[in-house]
Amino acid sequence: MKSLNFKRQENAKLRYLEEKVTGKSSSRINWDRIVYLSILGLIVFFVLRYFFLHSFYITADGQVLFETVEIGETQDIRIERFLIEEGDNMKVGDTLFTYLIEDPNEFAIKSNEAASNQSNWAEREMYALQKSIELNNSQIASDEKLMNSYKSQLKRLENEVILGAATERDLNNLEYQISKLETTISLAQSENEVLAKQINDLKNNKAGVQKKEEPATFSPYRAFVSPIDGYIARIFKEPYEVALKSQVIMKVHRADSVHVKGYFDQEDLNYVNVGDMVDVSFPDGKESEGVIKRFYTSTVLIPEEFQEKYEPAKRTIAVDIVPAPGADLEIWKRYYKLSVKLRKRTF
Repeated sequence: MKSLNFKRQENAKLRYLEEKVTGKSSSRINWDRIVYLSILGLIVFFVLRYFFLHSFYITADGQVLFETVEIGETQDIRIERFLIEEGDNMKVGDTLFTYLIEDPNEFAIKSNEAASNQSNWAEREMYALQKSIELNNSQIASDEKLMNSYKSQLKRLENEVILGAATERDLNNLEYQISKLETTISLAQSENEVLAKQINDLKNNKAGVQKKEEPATFSPYRAFVSPIDGYIARIFKEPYEVALKSQVIMKVHRADSVHVKGYFDQEDLNYVNVGDMVDVSFPDGKESEGVIKRFYTSTVLIPEEFQEKYEPAKRTIAVDIVPAPGADLEIWKRYYKLSVKLRKRTF
């Protein structure tokens, strides 16, 4: 019987074939690790960004506003034509529109003036302009007296609001009336400056006018000259339409009055001060810098457009922000009544 145990010889050699390796072996890309690290990196980035923005910056909502001046006449007139359009910029002394006074008696008076010599006409014009200045001065004195009365009530009303004896609406209404009177006084003073310049021009040209042999052709139309710098926001009348003395012909935004009313949370009170710089982000992504000019003495209710749904109305710190020196005013003017985002550093 044969034995099943095999004994390998010590000098036995194993034969094998060497396989030539061509090229380099490529290591396999670990996509799972790459995706994991990418997601982890994004999470860390947004966490650090959130921590940085909420630790070193405060944010708020705001709205771009202007001081508005309503232009009208003190008597019934018929518009002839407008020399400007909505959205146009205007300067002091620019002619806005021409008009005809709807008064047959005054028309007859002007016709007689045209038939007389130019020297008498100039004297009558100077007299009329001087009367307008006197009327404006009388109105300015009356408005200043009323404004001083309002200002004397302002401090008392602020204390009553703090004590709960008066409402925030009463205080805001009084501040609005004071601001409106200041605008009216400024408008009348600017108009007086234009009228005084016209009187001076008539005096300088009076001698030359007297030498003319033929009188100038009389026109029943007058020109309305802009008393302020600004731009046309709205025109309510059409050419050849009658405008009564109680009606507004156009609405003008004062060029130097553009500002943002911002609403900061009460918790940010320590970081909001007059003179601080604020970054303003407009709806189309453009940014500009502003300066806090005014700090309201009491909190105000946040406007409805900034109020979160299903949450109780909250009171905020209201400030007025004006363009910083060197800021592009044309950017600010485009966004009247639009919402903006405000951001301010806490350090």
